[in-house]
Amino acid sequence: MTWCTKCKNEYREGFTVCADCGVSLVDEEPVQEDDLSGYEGEPGLSYDEIPEESENDESSLPDENKTKGGLRGRGYYQDSLTMADENRSSGWMLTVIGVVGLVLVVLGVSGVLPIKMGNAYLFYGVMGAIFLLFLVAGAVSLRNAVVFEGKAESENTLRSTMLDWCRETLNAADIDAAAGGEGIPDEILYLNRTECIKEKLNRQFLNLDQDFLDRFVEDQVYGMLYEDTKT
Repeated sequence: MTWCTKCKNEYREGFTVCADCGVSLVDEEPVQEDDLSGYEGEPGLSYDEIPEESENDESSLPDENKTKGGLRGRGYYQDSLTMADENRSSGWMLTVIGVVGLVLVVLGVSGVLPIKMGNAYLFYGVMGAIFLLFLVAGAVSLRNAVVFEGKAESENTLRSTMLDWCRETLNAADIDAAAGGEGIPDEILYLNRTECIKEKLNRQFLNLDQDFLDRFVEDQVYGMLYEDTKT
């Protein structure tokens, strides 16, 4: 067998020139080189020089996730009072559905409702179990609402204490001095200020939930210190 070095076609013995390319055939099959045609990189780069994407490349991330030192993880905080309200509304809804459903099941089993099923007892047994689960889920949600209400009272007390401490202790000029002074872009300055404030609060109040602290600083403390700052 012979091969064309250009189009890589294979020929039987006796052929010496490729019919398509006009290139002389060789006795050994040409080595297939790695196909880099799909790479749309910078012209002139060899295969070894193709850049690899970094997992920590910040260029593809939203601006709010970029910081001077790298990536900034951010959780979502929902206060306990909101959680209590959501659990209470869900609990009442599930409870009402469960009660109404069980009433309908009882009426169906007793023959009051004119519903004819192939196997009525199986049908009503399954539906009764489902509506009973609704009742259980409703009771759990109502219990959680009570728990979150207790946590909300503790959070409000802590929030009030922290806010009083910030009014008495924190000073915008001192925070700016620790944040790096003038000449810093507004976004970086804002992040540096909030980090300085959180560091001071973490030292004063131990074991703070960091998502709670983020929300507290952004919603209450920062505006209190920098009321006229648009950053």
